[in-house]
Amino acid sequence: MFRLFITEQREQEILDRADVGRSTFYTHFQGKDELLVSGFENVKNLLQSAQATGSGSVGKTYERIIGFSLAMFEHANEYRAVNRALLGSNAEAIVRRQIHAALAGVISQEVRREMQEGKRANYPVSAELLTHFLVSTYISVLTWWLKSRNPVPPEDINAAYRHLVLPCLASIFG
Repeated sequence: MFRLFITEQREQEILDRADVGRSTFYTHFQGKDELLVSGFENVKNLLQSAQATGSGSVGKTYERIIGFSLAMFEHANEYRAVNRALLGSNAEAIVRRQIHAALAGVISQEVRREMQEGKRANYPVSAELLTHFLVSTYISVLTWWLKSRNPVPPEDINAAYRHLVLPCLASIFG
């Protein structure tokens, strides 16, 4: 009962802040979680755009797999206060799933492309495992960075992420 009251109270806060009525809100969304998920469409679009832009300025071809990383760290930094609040809330699981799904979609496509263009007949790890590793490492670095008290600039955390994963990519594709 108490949880239901809190949920209704939070939804009312959303309605008040958006300056819309309850019926209007529920015409478009089933609840605040659905509203949160709908916001990730913008993140997916940003991710795809960042991947297209970031992939053009890479050294080794396998570096295009993580071409999105700097733009996404910059985006996370721009909305740092919101991201930190989401990571410490009941919505954290939803946020993590949505980020994971968006990243996995882009990274998986790039990993498969790199494997198809590669000169090897087989690779030491599957595309699925490599995708999971790159996504999980990105989310881990992102979470650590967003929660840190004295965060480094986006360029520095991006360099750290690349330092962690590029040797792995080089060992597979290099």
